[in-house]
Amino acid sequence: VNMYTLGAADASKLIEMDVSIGNTVTVPANSSVGFAIGTQIMVVQQGTGQTTIAAAGGVTLRSAGGLLNLASQYSSCTVVKRGTDEWYVFGDLA
Repeated sequence: VNMYTLGAADASKLIEMDVSIGNTVTVPANSSVGFAIGTQIMVVQQGTGQTTIAAAGGVTLRSAGGLLNLASQYSSCTVVKRGTDEWYVFGDLA
């Protein structure tokens, strides 16, 4: 699947994107999925297709340099909820 939206069952899990084309993991709005503040979810680009972390409408993603693409195959990142619709993204980003 080349588009995946995080769901309640993904809290504290590892999401592996094993795709050979560009793909997107979307962080949903709190109104759709009410993750607790502090929730952490890891994402790994298992396949050769570049994985992008995206924000649903109303969500703010904060990362160093505004980078939101995983750097290469086997790169990973962690998204951490810090506010109602605000998340940190940190890891091997490009």
